Amino acid sequence: MHGAGLLGGLVPAAVNSALAPGTNLPRGFFLMISALYILSLLLHRLAIRFGFPSAPAILLLGLSVNLILGAHGFISHALVETLHTLSLALLLFYAGLNTDLSLIRGLLPFALLLPTAGVLITGLALGSLLWAFAALNLELPLLQHGGLNGSLTLGAALLTAVCLLPTDASTTAEMLEPWHGRVSPGSTRLLDFEAALSSAAAVLCFDLVIWVFQGASTGALGGIPTDAVHELPTGLAVVLAKLFGGIAAGLFVGVIANRLIPLLVRHSEQLLLLAIAVAFMAYAAGTFLGGGGMVAVYVCGLLLANRPHGRGPFGHTAMLQALLPFDTAAEFTLLLLLGRLVNPADLMRVLPLGILVALLLEVLLRPLVVWLLSGRPRRWSVDRIVVSAGGLRSTLPVALSFALLEQVPRLRNVAAQDGEALATDLQALVFVVVVAGLLLKGVLLPRLLGRVLGPLPPRAEVPLGSDH
Repeated sequence: MHGAGLLGGLVPAAVNSALAPGTNLPRGFFLMISALYILSLLLHRLAIRFGFPSAPAILLLGLSVNLILGAHGFISHALVETLHTLSLALLLFYAGLNTDLSLIRGLLPFALLLPTAGVLITGLALGSLLWAFAALNLELPLLQHGGLNGSLTLGAALLTAVCLLPTDASTTAEMLEPWHGRVSPGSTRLLDFEAALSSAAAVLCFDLVIWVFQGASTGALGGIPTDAVHELPTGLAVVLAKLFGGIAAGLFVGVIANRLIPLLVRHSEQLLLLAIAVAFMAYAAGTFLGGGGMVAVYVCGLLLANRPHGRGPFGHTAMLQALLPFDTAAEFTLLLLLGRLVNPADLMRVLPLGILVALLLEVLLRPLVVWLLSGRPRRWSVDRIVVSAGGLRSTLPVALSFALLEQVPRLRNVAAQDGEALATDLQALVFVVVVAGLLLKGVLLPRLLGRVLGPLPPRAEVPLGSDH
């Protein structure tokens, strides 16, 4: 233990003793970043080899930096906000590009309901259950406030629930990859479409909750702020303005981009630069038109994916291939950031509540919402089982959780002295729910698919350095 304490003291001192030459960054910054990315790739490879999602391992890798460096670190609040905004914009643009509507024509009604009505039902139910559970545990000495610092208001509970709504196509694809050819293409396309659209829907729901509960008074009726109902119509109007402003900006930039690509791009390596410029242009235009920047980014990608006419070899498939490395880098960066920022002590305190929320979300609410929205027949077909058990959550919930640190202290009925501590606890709660949900589905999903589709053939041992 003495050696660990010595290491914990020497490493921060060595890292923060001086700035790296020619920069304003701490000495050792670039070495640490390179080591984290290399270790992330190693963990990703090992996770795929053992048929497990890689996101929990990368989150825990970021957390391990906390255990070594303690309160010392490389990341400022301004840097976190910048990386969060850039990464989320690129992820949403990539999600829009990955939404080919022609692939889900036969499933379009359910595909539209699941990430819209399903998101609303899940968010309301999960937020209400989280708020009720924290309130009921006020009398339990071992789990006061559900392990949170301060009372959990309804607004904070709903805001946390919204962070947990988006699913991730890449993580789901990791888990379903061994079953390729045995799971119907319709199921995987439906999960991809849900992941793309649920991200944009969750951003809008986040804005709605902020508007309603930041405008609420301190009066309450049954624990619900009395002005929340009065603010709801105005909040809906604001969110609709962001929605339509974002749609208009995204369509406008998408149409321009469709014309610019054949004019400006002559080689595939130029497509990446233009794609990034288009994504940021859409975000800026959407922000200018009422603040719907993230919606504009998604809509722009959606238009480019479904109106690729006249672009020759530079259609949306080429853009997806060009942006894939940046999308992967954004995912790894966000997972490492949350692992680095979350406090290990907060994790231990909210661990019981986080495990309970993960079970409610993945075992109860997810199958129930799929059953309610999928219509007749009510029997559980293989496709319906895959959709219910799929829909894993990792990077997008992490991306949204960064905004909790800024928004939770601003919510009315959140005590000023408790706001920052409550926000960090809720961010830790998102961490626990994401990790617990991924571990739960990492264990259950292969076994469930093995029961309904039959076991996979034995997998031959492959050296770690092999590409097969």
